[in-house]
Amino acid sequence: MNEEQAAFVEAMGQYMGGYKLTPVAGRLWAWLLICEPQEQTAGELAEALQASRGAISGAAAFLSTVGMIRRSRRRGDRREYFSAPPGTFNAILRNAGAAYQRLAEITQAGLGAMAGRPPAARARLEEVHDATVFINTEFPALIDRYLRERTVRQTQLATTIRQAAEILA
Repeated sequence: MNEEQAAFVEAMGQYMGGYKLTPVAGRLWAWLLICEPQEQTAGELAEALQASRGAISGAAAFLSTVGMIRRSRRRGDRREYFSAPPGTFNAILRNAGAAYQRLAEITQAGLGAMAGRPPAARARLEEVHDATVFINTEFPALIDRYLRERTVRQTQLATTIRQAAEILA
């Protein structure tokens, strides 16, 4: 890992640590986004990140549970491989709406439980409910737009590369 890569990995660890995730989880995800080969064993990850295999195992368990990384095995190989393949983050974005939907449902039930209470008593819960309903409505459309625009950009880039290759051939 070169100095720029190490700085990126460390910055991601600090960033995710600020959101109550372990810094190792952030560092692991960052490294899997840039490493070659893209699939790494726990031993390779521990060495690259200068972390214990136990820390790697715990971080990998969490990251795979939330869909940020993929775990796989190869036939005839007892080791487990970890990766952050393309499309993983897009899937996380698409699934994020489910969390907001559930929170909107819970806060709606809470508002129902407070139906007879004065508006001032309901204000905090209404704030959370209104925000989650708004996000639940707007977020899926925003993600769909992002994914459409990204596909267009990727298609344009592939076309440009193909045309350049034809000219050079």
